[in-house]
Amino acid sequence: MAGYSEINLNNFSEFADTTERRFAEGADLVKDLDDVMSLYMVENIPAGTGDRRLLYESFDADTYARNKAEGANASKAQAVMGYNVTATRKRIAAEIDITYEARVDGKNQEIIKKVTSLSTHVPQRMALDGTHIFTFATATSYTDMDGDTVTTTVGDSLALVSAVHTLNGSSSTYSNVITGNPAFSQGGLEVAMLQANTQIVNNFNEQRVMNFNTVVTYNDPATVREVRQLLNSTADTTQNNPGVTNTYKGMFKHVILPRLATTAAGAYDSTKAKYWMYIAVGEWDAHCLIWEPANLKKPAAGNNGEDLHNDNWSFGCRGGYVFRAVAGRGLLHSTGLGA
Repeated sequence: MAGYSEINLNNFSEFADTTERRFAEGADLVKDLDDVMSLYMVENIPAGTGDRRLLYESFDADTYARNKAEGANASKAQAVMGYNVTATRKRIAAEIDITYEARVDGKNQEIIKKVTSLSTHVPQRMALDGTHIFTFATATSYTDMDGDTVTTTVGDSLALVSAVHTLNGSSSTYSNVITGNPAFSQGGLEVAMLQANTQIVNNFNEQRVMNFNTVVTYNDPATVREVRQLLNSTADTTQNNPGVTNTYKGMFKHVILPRLATTAAGAYDSTKAKYWMYIAVGEWDAHCLIWEPANLKKPAAGNNGEDLHNDNWSFGCRGGYVFRAVAGRGLLHSTGLGA
C-alpha cells in the first residue's frame, strides 16, 4: 500500500492483498479464542447440509452380565439412547466503510487500522458466545446483545448446571453443582474430585469414569493464584512442612476465560468473578459447530462494493456457528460464593 497515495480500482489488487492478510491475522489477535475452543468438540459443517444438527448423548447399555442358570435363557442386556438437543446455526456480521477522502488523501494507516479492527469482530464474538455457555450455565436461557434468546438447556431440559439432572433410563438424578459452591482451593478441588467419583453415571444410574483434566476460571487474581499455587508448588500448599509433597502438582490444565465474568453485552459482571469449573475436556458432550469460518467481503469492480451516493467502499466480515452443550455430565461447576 505504501506505493500509492490514492487507492482506486486500478491499483486495488495490492490493497486487497494487504487487506486479506490483515484479516487472516485477526483470529491470532483474539488471545482467548483458542482457549475457549479447546473446551469444545469442534466440527466443520459441509455446505449444503442444512442449518441445524441434532446432537445426541452417547448410546448407553447396562454394565454387568447376569447369572445364567443351567438350561435357562441368557438375560437380555438393556440399552437406551441418551437425551438430545437441536443446535441451530447463527450467522454474524460486521461492516466498515472506507471513505473516498481516506482513499485519495493517502490515509493508509487509518484504513489499515479499520481493516485490522474488522478482522477481529467474528473471532471476538465467537469467544464471547463460547464463554457464555459457562457464564450462564445456571440459567436455561439468556438474552444476548442482539436481543435474541439463547437457549442454554441441555438434553434433559434443565440448565447446564443443576443439582437434579435426570436420566433417560432411571428415575435417579445426578448433580453437577460442586457441593457448597466453594471458592477454588485445594479443599474445594477435593470436593469436586469426590463428585467426579460419585456423580458420573450412565442413563441407568451406573457408575462411570471420566477423565477430569481441566480447571476453568475467570482471571480473578486471587483465584488464579490459588490455582497456580496448587499446580506448580512442589510442597503441599496446606502444610507448613515443605517436605510434604504436593500430590496435585501438574495434574490438570488451567484455562482462564477473561470474558467469563461478563453480562450478555460483554460488560464486567462481578457476581461471576469467582466462578470455576472442573471439566472432563474431550469427554464432556459440548460442541462448537462451524458452518462458515470468519471470512472477508470486499468491494470489487461490478459487485456494488462502492456506494453510488457517497463513494464509500464497504468491507464486511461474516461467520456462522453455534455452541451447544448436550449434557451436564463431565462438567462440575461452582459459583465460588459459598452455598
